[in-house]
Amino acid sequence: MLIILSNATIESLVIKVSKNIEKEIMVVPGYNTWVQELITAQFSGSKPEAVFLVLYGRELIGDAASSDWEEVKLTLDQYLGTIKTFTEGHKDIPLFVSSLDIQHDKILPFTSSRLEHKIESYWISGLEEMSVPILEIAEIARNMGRDKFYSKRMWYLGSIPFSMSGEKAIAEEIARAWNALKGNRKKCLVLDLDNTLWGGVIGEDGLQGIELSTTKEGSRFRDFQKRIKDLKDQGVLLTVVSKNNEEDALEAIREHPDMVLREDDFVIIKANWEPKAVNIQNIAKELNIGLDSLVFIDDNPIERESVKNTFPEVNVPDFPKDTSMLESFAIEISKRYFPVLKITDEDLNKTDQYKVEQKRNEIKQKSISIEEYLESLEMRKTFRQIDESDVTRAAQLTQKTNQFNLTTRRYTESDIWNMMRSEDYQVWIGELEDKFGSYGKVILAIVKFEENTAIFDTFLMSCRVMGRNIEKEFLDGIEKEMISKGKSKIIAEYIPTPKNSVVKDFWIQNGYVELNKKNDSLTFEKSKNKFAEVFDI
Repeated sequence: MLIILSNATIESLVIKVSKNIEKEIMVVPGYNTWVQELITAQFSGSKPEAVFLVLYGRELIGDAASSDWEEVKLTLDQYLGTIKTFTEGHKDIPLFVSSLDIQHDKILPFTSSRLEHKIESYWISGLEEMSVPILEIAEIARNMGRDKFYSKRMWYLGSIPFSMSGEKAIAEEIARAWNALKGNRKKCLVLDLDNTLWGGVIGEDGLQGIELSTTKEGSRFRDFQKRIKDLKDQGVLLTVVSKNNEEDALEAIREHPDMVLREDDFVIIKANWEPKAVNIQNIAKELNIGLDSLVFIDDNPIERESVKNTFPEVNVPDFPKDTSMLESFAIEISKRYFPVLKITDEDLNKTDQYKVEQKRNEIKQKSISIEEYLESLEMRKTFRQIDESDVTRAAQLTQKTNQFNLTTRRYTESDIWNMMRSEDYQVWIGELEDKFGSYGKVILAIVKFEENTAIFDTFLMSCRVMGRNIEKEFLDGIEKEMISKGKSKIIAEYIPTPKNSVVKDFWIQNGYVELNKKNDSLTFEKSKNKFAEVFDI
């Protein structure tokens, strides 16, 4: 269940949110009750998966916007204090809070000082200091225009501040926030070059002839590249699929003075004359990710349609007919396909990690055996129970990992917080590094306790480290810990999905015996006697 709080009437907004999110949505009844709800955290007896606070700026401040700043600041501090108390006391309940958009209603001369901008800025700064995720209501209002975003008529009739269009935009923002919380984002952006990252055709127009500059017409493509670079910095893998001679494509990427995206920003560049669908399929294989994790951007409608028809699971948005809208297009792409709540160290290093993986693959191809290859990597492993610094990554792993994932249960940060604090759970995480560098936190297990039994709720590993044989050592360590805690048996589960068949025999291979099969879910057991055989106890 999701809770939406507000200082205005928003029942119609909830209906629109329900169309974007397949969850029960509840509004706590009573006008302007949000402060009391955050103080008591009762929520009509329900514990929500997330709370969204949508505030109407004009009503929140009231007539104070024309008062002395110190008086306004005191009011804001009280509200921010309520939010801080809630977030500190309820880390297991994510809270999203809207920015403030305050209409300039008071008639004043040009030289008068207005507090509206100061209020908006102070509010945002307060939320950022608390690391509270922000619903960008003010930005939406500015982009849409206040006359379209608000409805004066509905405000006077029923204390409903937002127009139907405004409510739709807020509902979409809440849906994006929810997707970010759940980790529902794609992994890779596949980009065309000619008339996409620059204007013109590099093979025909040459380096000096393509349209790319810091001013005038060419700046639209440069601004587009800036926003794509933002995505790369948030952990999105960038690749190129272009019908071009490779030397021409690389010349532009390496040498054009106004390129924002350089060769090092891309994990893979495929500039050749193969059908683009073939190149896209090869990219998915080389990165070991599903085709449904790819977003393909190309100005050519024929190429887009070909990829759609060949691989319907690839996401192919329409390219803007007016290229002056390219930057806005990139922002919309980021919101639709790549929402993210927090950036982890793994996200920041994602491109470098995949590039290093290509070097490992080169050594693998030259090795006589898999044993020789693994030994040459000089791997170092660290396994431990999680702490606060691991919560974001642990949740991310459950949300993203599909292939080596025995149960594919998805958890939010609040879920992980609850497990970490509970005596009924243990959450384990593992890190791996080798002579090339760190893979980061790549393996996770969640164990639930029931009397003398330990139950593997989750056992997963990033596809980037499949074939490194670290999962057996990770499992052995956890099993030994369970023995030391007096557990006489361990129960494990395998829930088949279209993507995790690679681990269907994992439990059998590690000494577990199948107990039963129910609704395509397989349950396995490892008894204390089997522990004795394996660990010599």
